[in-house]
Amino acid sequence: MTRNKKPVVIVAMVLAALIVLPLLLLLFSRLGASSGSEQANSESSAVKNTSEAIDFDLRQLAEKADRLIEQDLAEALRQGDVSLDFIASLKRDASKGAVALQKGALEDAALHYNSVVQRAESQLAALALADQARALNDSTYAELQSLDYLKSAFENTYREAVETYNTALRALNAGEYQRSVDDFEMTSAILGDLEARALQQTAGLLEAASQALEDYQLTAARTAYESVLELDSANAAATEGLVMVTALEGIAEEVKAIRALEASGDLEAALAQLERLAAENPQNPFIRNQRASLEARILDREYQALIDASLTAEQAADFSSAIASVEAALKLKSSTEQEARLAQLKEKYKAARLDVLLSDGYDALRAGRYEAARNFYKEAVAIAPDSKEARTGLEKASSLYLANIRYSQNITAAEKYISEGRFPLAAKLFNEAMSSRPSNVAPSQLTEEARIRASLKAQSEEVNVTIKSDKRTYVSIIGVLPPDRFKTEELKLFPDVYKVRGTRSGYESVEIEFKVDARHPNATITVECTEKL
Repeated sequence: MTRNKKPVVIVAMVLAALIVLPLLLLLFSRLGASSGSEQANSESSAVKNTSEAIDFDLRQLAEKADRLIEQDLAEALRQGDVSLDFIASLKRDASKGAVALQKGALEDAALHYNSVVQRAESQLAALALADQARALNDSTYAELQSLDYLKSAFENTYREAVETYNTALRALNAGEYQRSVDDFEMTSAILGDLEARALQQTAGLLEAASQALEDYQLTAARTAYESVLELDSANAAATEGLVMVTALEGIAEEVKAIRALEASGDLEAALAQLERLAAENPQNPFIRNQRASLEARILDREYQALIDASLTAEQAADFSSAIASVEAALKLKSSTEQEARLAQLKEKYKAARLDVLLSDGYDALRAGRYEAARNFYKEAVAIAPDSKEARTGLEKASSLYLANIRYSQNITAAEKYISEGRFPLAAKLFNEAMSSRPSNVAPSQLTEEARIRASLKAQSEEVNVTIKSDKRTYVSIIGVLPPDRFKTEELKLFPDVYKVRGTRSGYESVEIEFKVDARHPNATITVECTEKL
């Protein structure tokens, strides 16, 4: 009996625990949630109060620290320029600043954020200096290569530049970026001085060689050109100069004779001799160049002759001829001065032409030649858009020209409609013609006006018209007679063209157009539908 009771007790205890344990857990969870909520509210209130206490400078400092870590240094980290440990160290400092900020310890927060900003900016400055050193390495190396041709002529200076470059490169590899930058810049300065001296020396030699060639001292010219090539083997001017020296050898006396003709002003004879010499030496570059130079001198002479002719024409107030001469000269050779002068000549021509056009336009307007007047004033406005007289004249002439066209067209249309028997429309157009009638009208037009007026007056009274039907057809005239059946209908109609319509169920409709004319009164119109459908 006792041994059987022990399992029962154990089961009862387990059941009790299963019942009580969830209750205890629920109670503790509620108490914990309440406590956590109070703590969160307290922290939120503290952060709120703290954020209200943060001044503008500290907020900017915190944002700057965050930006340096998350943007500038993050990019450097992706490129492998800074270590992950360094970034982690900065983030720890920034976190300490944030914690201090939450606790309201503003001075501690500022110290941590300042530390982040200073270390980050120092690192970025070092990276920038390193980038500068690497860029100078590339550019200085390229400069050394580009001036390699001067190595033999300026051996000591070039060697100094190379040694300085090597010192800079060693400093770069050792991470001594400032020293590296200084030495690279010194190398560039040495090379710049070297190049300047080479250019000066080369220019002096080329000048001496060119003068010797001009004086046909071919030996001296060759020596000078060869000296230039010793300094710069790729010098195009020296290479071309030697070609010219070689080209002159054997024809120097003939060239001197041609130059004498040039000096005397007989350019055509000189060109003829040069062309003969060119035929004998078709591939000679010196002759080719001299020929081009002589042709240019002839062109300059023709150009100047045209300019002189334009000056003479301008003095005679013949601006049209002066303009033509300057334009022909500019086709031979461009000149800013002559282009400006051409613009002035055109202004003078416009002023003179404007006076003529305004006078001719006024005379044409008075004579009733409106189209001619309009054309004169139109050209005047094109020449001088700011001329009030030209604009006013164009407006008046155009208005009168338009009125004259409207008058003529309306008179012609009125005649046409009178002939068709459409007298109301003819009267309307005749009235419009009279409203736009110009002051100057030809005698023939006056006669035509009188004839139309008389015709319209004769057709101004109503006329008797009889409409007959079969009393089975509906007869109508639009605007005059509504549909109706009748035997006879007496109407009074003004002269015009009418359409009478007849309709009847089961029969084809009829439509008759008839004219009412005062000269033929008492007309009779029969309208019947007689053809079955």
